[in-house]
Amino acid sequence: MKRNCIRQTCIAMKTLTLSMAKLEQEINGFLTDYLKEKSAETHGTYQRALREFQRYFAVAKEWFLFRPEDIEQYKTYLMKEKKLSQVSVSTYLTALRRLLDYFVAQHLLDENPAKSVKGNRRPTTHTAGVLTEAEAQKLLLVIPTEKLQDQRDRIAVRLMMESAVSEHELVKANVEDLKKFSTRYVLFVQAKGKKTKDDAVDVPLSLGFEIEAYLERRRKVLPLSPLLVSHSRRVSEERMTTRALNYRLNHWLDAAGIVRDNITPHSLRHTAAKLWIERDRLPLEEVKRRMRHGMIATTKIYTANSSISD
Repeated sequence: MKRNCIRQTCIAMKTLTLSMAKLEQEINGFLTDYLKEKSAETHGTYQRALREFQRYFAVAKEWFLFRPEDIEQYKTYLMKEKKLSQVSVSTYLTALRRLLDYFVAQHLLDENPAKSVKGNRRPTTHTAGVLTEAEAQKLLLVIPTEKLQDQRDRIAVRLMMESAVSEHELVKANVEDLKKFSTRYVLFVQAKGKKTKDDAVDVPLSLGFEIEAYLERRRKVLPLSPLLVSHSRRVSEERMTTRALNYRLNHWLDAAGIVRDNITPHSLRHTAAKLWIERDRLPLEEVKRRMRHGMIATTKIYTANSSISD
């Protein structure tokens, strides 16, 4: 037992010594039980983060007693030796913090020593860049629609730039997820980290018509068919992978001459927010709703380099 004094208050802190085998057992229990309601993507993120902690613990286990100062040293290791980004460090610390919550529930610790260790500050700008309005128009103009795969790509670009749909959501979408109403379409998407498609995304009417025309050209379209499919001879009508989609998006960005270090396929989703703010002058609360952000602070990042303010 160690006495840890913070802000003039001394608290008895229970330390913990674990073998590698015991740590492996507890992590497996955490991944199985504590995360059982989470999506496969969330499970994978936690697993990768905790495997990194296991590698660190294999070297540090002689002195690592699960004290706040031990967690601080792990944070320093992630930043200075692993050279992870601020976002990645915060993700890894979150995973460890949740694991230690599990330790508390298992009575291995009296309290979570990671609670006093703050993650890195959220970035004030997005690492992925955005397209200008002129670049967004140019990108659409370079994509032909004669071939099915090109028409599919144009739809993907429009869904990202006009409805802020992500690559992950695009490849998960099925035909039945697109619903037509009298004056609009709505696409129900499965956001990353979720198991159900309960997020409704507004789709412009002209884009809904374009999707309907694309679906009519395909051979076998059922309600559970993927909305976007491969049109290669080898895997025709199979669901697109995120890797394949990103390859095609990068192809069209190159064709449009939009080549900058910070431009990636995900920039298309960020572009939607920028255009809504700068071109359409939408209130931040409405942009927050369309982007499906949890906090308005996330939406405000898009105003960092904008003449528009709230």
